Amino acid sequence: MKSTVVLLVRHTDVLNPQNILYGRLPRFGLSELGFRQAERTADYLARESVACIYTSPQLRARQTARVIASRHAEAPIRITRSLAEVLTSAQGIPFAEIGALVNIFEPPRAEGDETIPRIFARMHRALRRAAREYPEKTTVLVSHADPIMFLREGLKGKELRLANMRGPDFPEKGSVTRVEYVPGEPKPRITYVDPGRLPVDRLLVEAGQ
Repeated sequence: MKSTVVLLVRHTDVLNPQNILYGRLPRFGLSELGFRQAERTADYLARESVACIYTSPQLRARQTARVIASRHAEAPIRITRSLAEVLTSAQGIPFAEIGALVNIFEPPRAEGDETIPRIFARMHRALRRAAREYPEKTTVLVSHADPIMFLREGLKGKELRLANMRGPDFPEKGSVTRVEYVPGEPKPRITYVDPGRLPVDRLLVEAGQ
């Protein structure tokens, strides 16, 4: 049996001139920089044989997914709310008013705001769905920084608290977190790559150019 691989991709840079926490607000798409970053991530992923691309409903994620899909003509794009941005009443508030740590989770700002365990649970559902629907193949899940971070650290067995989540491998824009289920191994292998930090010549080699 072959490994089953799920690649978690954070969307790339967003046009946000007012520097607000945009959350699930509509019409926040990629900036010019974001499209360039998405192309770079797509180049990195061009070496993969991708069977399907799942994406968050948010515009920035869908745009990133479409750029990645341009290298994988046979891979369908599927939108799933399980990969959505964090649901928070803080959306629309300038980051300057929220504070440097941006801790909107402990405690939640308002009733109905998502907690870290809830975010982990839905992201884990999306991960398991992709692995179940495409066994022994590779899929891409385009999502957002905090949801990817919570999923990754939860899979490692860490307690689902913000203090355990922030670290050197916080998902950068366009980064790829690889979750590989190897037959016979009880836990998935998890690795992290930020294509933006790879030298151009390595990107070209890994893209098969």
